[in-house]
Amino acid sequence: FMRFIIFLVLVLMSSCMEEQTRPQHFKKANEKSSLAYENENSDKIEIAVFPNVDLAYKELIGEFQRENPDIKVEVKSRGFGDHHLMILEYLNANKKLPDILLVEAGFIDGLSPIFEDLYSEPYNAKELQDSFFQYKWKMVSKNENSIIAIPLDISPACVWYRVDVFNEKNVKIEDIKTIEDLYAVGKTLTYDKDNNGKIDHWLIPNVESIYEMILFSSQYRYFNKDGEADLNNPTAALAIQWAKEFRKAGYDANVKEWTMDWYDGLYKGKFAYNISGAWLGWHLENWIAPEAKGKFRVAGLPALNKKSKPMNFNKGGSFLAIPKKISPERKLLAWKIVKWLTTRKENQIFTYNKADTLPAFMPAWEDKIFEEGISYIGGQNPRPLWKEMALDIKESYVKVENFYARGFLYQALTDVLSDKKDVNEALEDAQKAFLRRLNQLKF
Repeated sequence: FMRFIIFLVLVLMSSCMEEQTRPQHFKKANEKSSLAYENENSDKIEIAVFPNVDLAYKELIGEFQRENPDIKVEVKSRGFGDHHLMILEYLNANKKLPDILLVEAGFIDGLSPIFEDLYSEPYNAKELQDSFFQYKWKMVSKNENSIIAIPLDISPACVWYRVDVFNEKNVKIEDIKTIEDLYAVGKTLTYDKDNNGKIDHWLIPNVESIYEMILFSSQYRYFNKDGEADLNNPTAALAIQWAKEFRKAGYDANVKEWTMDWYDGLYKGKFAYNISGAWLGWHLENWIAPEAKGKFRVAGLPALNKKSKPMNFNKGGSFLAIPKKISPERKLLAWKIVKWLTTRKENQIFTYNKADTLPAFMPAWEDKIFEEGISYIGGQNPRPLWKEMALDIKESYVKVENFYARGFLYQALTDVLSDKKDVNEALEDAQKAFLRRLNQLKF
């Protein structure tokens, strides 16, 4: 278990470094609620969250306490990276974790061993399953009879494209039906705007988004249908190969998400076609590119080929989990709060309005807000599209092994993009490294 902790800390430290690059005006909006999670003997139930859910929960919990005056609750917040790093630090130091943890999708696999099974007594969460988007429910299910968290929001990946750039270059989004079509328009949407001899506008920020789109649209990205480790699979090979083709053509700026260059590119319209989560709109409108109102639109993802359906995958989103190592009495109170936050329509809508978290609780979609247009994207209403995409995302179970597999495949991608290895060699090495890791894991 300690090997797992040390490995995960290194990855989380990288996330923390990326989080520190966020502009100060965004961080200040939420830092006033940042507190240390150190009340081991507190009589208050602690909920540990990160932006922007903190903005919603600090208000919602006030309402919960009015309904339940005998239960004391405190919402504490840290920045995204620091929040997840805190979890690892507390585990490493054997300190008491907060009673409720908000965990982002990228960390849920790795942290899954430390959370309560919510299908067991006294939770009986199985009775809630049909009320949630099933792909998101399965993301925190170990199997059909075990779940380790309750989904807060869905996060289907989609395209945020610059309609002004598309119009200027006479490119129609509806003509991009396949990955081949996307590659074909790359030449038009990658250009030198100021005519100084250097490319300054690109089709996409980074080819990693091409890789993710192809790989994560597959249900069997790490393990085959028989449950056997299989990183050297055709989908992974295709994902890396297409990423390499886009890089060779010069269609990406080689700019990573959550960096200053990424913010700048989105702000100035340097990237025509952005594959990201549905959540990106809040960030664009509120702090990355508020002046770009009316210049972005949303579209679905392309298909791999003319015979296949459009690709669909989850990118981000979060879950509420209860750690195993708290007292039974606190677990019961924590569960009452988790259910109150996630299975009341009005609470889900309030959180969506504050934090742009598309509800994972399906009854919330009956609200009229999901029929309205969004002024920032020219009055377009992408919510029906997001719902349709979420219903089509392939289901996969939570596994701590997924965390390692993701890292080994990403290393394979990096080795191919840097010309250190070809696709076959990179995937063979990834498979060998993954099998070695699986032999070392003893959970």
